[in-house]
Amino acid sequence: MRYEQIREVPESQDPSITIETPNLVAKVIDNTGLTLARNAGSTSAWADVYGMHRPLPFSRPLGYHGIRTLYDKRERRNVVAPMAVWLNLQSFSLAGIENDPVDERSWAGVPRGWPIRLEQIKDGGARLVLDPLPHTQCKYTIEFRGGGDEAPDAIDFSVRFVFGKRPASGPARFEATWPCYMAGFDDVRFNYPKGKSPDSWQWTSLGEMPDYILGEPIGYNHKPTVSNAVDQALPVGYGMVGGGRALTIMFSDPRVQFYVVNVGGHMFYSPVQNPAWDFRFVVEDYPLHEPVGFDGRLIYLKFPSPDEVMSRYQSWLKQRISPLPLGEGKQSAALRG
Repeated sequence: MRYEQIREVPESQDPSITIETPNLVAKVIDNTGLTLARNAGSTSAWADVYGMHRPLPFSRPLGYHGIRTLYDKRERRNVVAPMAVWLNLQSFSLAGIENDPVDERSWAGVPRGWPIRLEQIKDGGARLVLDPLPHTQCKYTIEFRGGGDEAPDAIDFSVRFVFGKRPASGPARFEATWPCYMAGFDDVRFNYPKGKSPDSWQWTSLGEMPDYILGEPIGYNHKPTVSNAVDQALPVGYGMVGGGRALTIMFSDPRVQFYVVNVGGHMFYSPVQNPAWDFRFVVEDYPLHEPVGFDGRLIYLKFPSPDEVMSRYQSWLKQRISPLPLGEGKQSAALRG
């Protein structure tokens, strides 16, 4: 099956919407794939997802939506893993309800094969929308905006689901996951507050550095490991990116839980792997026709201290506007053709 809304376009026609803050640049894209011009004299350093050594016909595979680029203007290092994205809706599960078919050209992850609509919104933001499909009958929206004058090193986002269907019997349980594929292997560990309550906790980490070697990787195979947060006291955490920088991730809803995959690149033969700092959202007994979701913030900056991370989180909770407005939006000119 193929959805007409999921397209492949020349890289020169990249329909990404750019969000700028005083410090950061982020680019948001839908499930569009970006193809490369044919050039028999060139080769690609990247192999395809099946591990076969051959030039790729694209710079970005079809079926990944979300933040494809994030960098600090002074550093200009894209901390999103090449050909991947952050905050794409990776998995989607409604207990007792069959998922809708996915586009046969997509790879890994159910919503990557569903038609996602990209819209430009006011204040320089972007919105991704999944309209209700026949089986799941759920509308999904994620909005992205710059963090404003008080947070020039931040990108804000807001996730909303509106469910139109419950199972005929059994629990009405919903679960979804989102990844942040990191362009770096300096440190896989992700730090979060562990404790029995929001008032009693200490910083701890999950995830371990994968084995890696320099030079020829004879007989090498990566060893994927999933590490889940245990007794997560607060929905905030940070990971070290390299060069003294850190990515901080925070949420408004404690039902959002962190987990780490130590090899987010998923290239089985590679001697060096990059982490995926992921999270899941579980809703028990979800309502019908009412918005359900959470707000979040990504902060990318020179790492201050764990105390400053917590201070930024508490300040954001007090200052944020919730919920972020979710109007109809205006489709970008690039998408209108």
